[in-house]
Amino acid sequence: MENPIFIPILFILIGIMFIIIGLPLFLEKVKPNWFYGFRLPKTLSNKETWYKSNKYVGRDFIAAGFIIVFTTFLLLFFRDSFSLLDLTLFEIFLLLISATLILVRGFIFLKKL
Repeated sequence: MENPIFIPILFILIGIMFIIIGLPLFLEKVKPNWFYGFRLPKTLSNKETWYKSNKYVGRDFIAAGFIIVFTTFLLLFFRDSFSLLDLTLFEIFLLLISATLILVRGFIFLKKL
């Protein structure tokens, strides 16, 4: 039985959302605020630290978004080889790993500043 396409489309949209979230951060278009960005007391207390750390995290968001989109397109070609549950679990795992790496790398970068 053919797997529905809505799950891959959902994850492609999530990947695009990662790119959209990361782009303004990478381009240093987001001023220090408590709503959007890598918001910590250390980043909010210094504009230079804010822009450097958010640029770094933004780049990771963009990279993760492209990886999610590319991987999902790749899985689309093989979706009949896997169950819907397998595809969904793999995509969720990819999202969790991406989000965790973005956070961990962001904190490591911030510690070096």
